[in-house]
Amino acid sequence: MNSVMKGAGYILVHTPDMVIHNGTTQMTERIVNPDSGYLKELPTRLRSYDRVCAYYPNQVYIGNMTPLELKEIPGPWHDQTSPMDDRFGPFGEIMPQDEFYLLVQAVDEFELVFLDRDFVSQTKPRLKANPIISDYLFNRVKEGVDHARLKELIDDEGAEGLYIKDRIAGAVRRAHDIDSNLSAHVMLENLVSKASSTLALLHAVKNAGIDPNEVEYTIDCSEEACG
Repeated sequence: MNSVMKGAGYILVHTPDMVIHNGTTQMTERIVNPDSGYLKELPTRLRSYDRVCAYYPNQVYIGNMTPLELKEIPGPWHDQTSPMDDRFGPFGEIMPQDEFYLLVQAVDEFELVFLDRDFVSQTKPRLKANPIISDYLFNRVKEGVDHARLKELIDDEGAEGLYIKDRIAGAVRRAHDIDSNLSAHVMLENLVSKASSTLALLHAVKNAGIDPNEVEYTIDCSEEACG
């Protein structure tokens, strides 16, 4: 039997607050050197979502420009603004952080992800408007919990916080009280991997013109192991 590549999906996810609050380098720095200049400077060095969309190489990545077109633009590109700044392209999309948090909960099989009720109500319409998100995934997003419950999860139960700026948008619980391999941080890493690979797969299926109901099985080569 021969294998044929019929399509591919290319996605980027802009999660600046995860860099600040959930990145392992930053978490370690907060422990060993909480007043470091690096931590103070980091937020000023992160691109906004609009600037991420207007970054030339990102537009090439999702298919709105070709590598040859990019080659004709003198570099460096990091301080330039692309006139093409679309979120969607022929290959995939650039998803913003708030919608991605909802997608992380949608792929959670073990009820580890809790989101703020107000945040969910504000963000769900934007996720619903994304044509690649199926009703099945959308309906897996829960209504949310109140802020006090999120604080309790983070402060008292070892959960990892999800933030929008400095506001708590959600929390991810640990999957076991003792096993460090099932800590909240590890589960968040795995769920983020699962959510982003799901988004890429949805675009790959769309681009290949395949009916998802005809797919008998998939092979996942990413590292997550969370259902």
